[in-house]
Amino acid sequence: MERVERRIFIQKINNLPTLPTIIHRIIQVADSANANATTLGKVLSKDQSISSLILRLVNSAFYGKVRNISSINHAAVILGFPMVKTIAMGVSVFHTNTKPSAEGFDRRRFWLHSLGVATLAKTLAKKLKLLPHLDSDTVFLSGLLHDLGKVVFDNYFHEEYLEVARLVQAEQLWIGHAERRILEMDHTEAGYYLARKWQFPAPVVAAIRHHHDIPAAENQHRPLCALVQAADYGCRKIHLGSGGDDVEVELDPLARDRYGLTDRVLEPALADLEKRREELEAFVSG
Repeated sequence: MERVERRIFIQKINNLPTLPTIIHRIIQVADSANANATTLGKVLSKDQSISSLILRLVNSAFYGKVRNISSINHAAVILGFPMVKTIAMGVSVFHTNTKPSAEGFDRRRFWLHSLGVATLAKTLAKKLKLLPHLDSDTVFLSGLLHDLGKVVFDNYFHEEYLEVARLVQAEQLWIGHAERRILEMDHTEAGYYLARKWQFPAPVVAAIRHHHDIPAAENQHRPLCALVQAADYGCRKIHLGSGGDDVEVELDPLARDRYGLTDRVLEPALADLEKRREELEAFVSG
């Protein structure tokens, strides 16, 4: 079992493709002051994976109620342009994987975990009013992409990530520790490199990099990092999907003591999320 040298890894990350042109265009149109549903719909229609996911989301129980909407323009209006942009960025990440998933790293369960963390982070942000300066879709995207580095590892260091998965199972390790032993860095650093390369919003990049190390984040990003960590902790607690291991992690005291993310606050939010488990599972499997 050989370690991957950091310099080789970083060089390979730097050589990864840039964010697809279609994603750039969707973001550009969605952010435009002159944007309208027709213009955005035309751009969305050029990408089958994004347009089909948007229609599946807007028609799902997960998003509120079952509808029968077939127009991508109408779907964009219901979801809102920020959420459309969020979906596009999420698809850009989750669709980069082309190889079979590493043994022990189940992508469907990973997608479920990521969606659960996104949903819970958004709920907690609204409940605690920790992030009045951030829109809820940025919070959702931060939760959705918090484990971006695992996608990078599984796709571009596939054989090594097989070793990581085996080590996790053999020694019942937290996946971050196994990643460092095999790859000399963990998923937070790997995700940071790609998120920065793809010019994701600064709060999202910070959450990807520091959701396991809140004090290392810049002051303005710490509440978001704490929210994402608490959401990850909560989803692990109720075993909603999997981030690649079954280890129960500890919640950073900073999240509890400074930002009020206590078990007492988490429990009702987790109970609500548990009620939506079937909706989440159906959406992921659809």
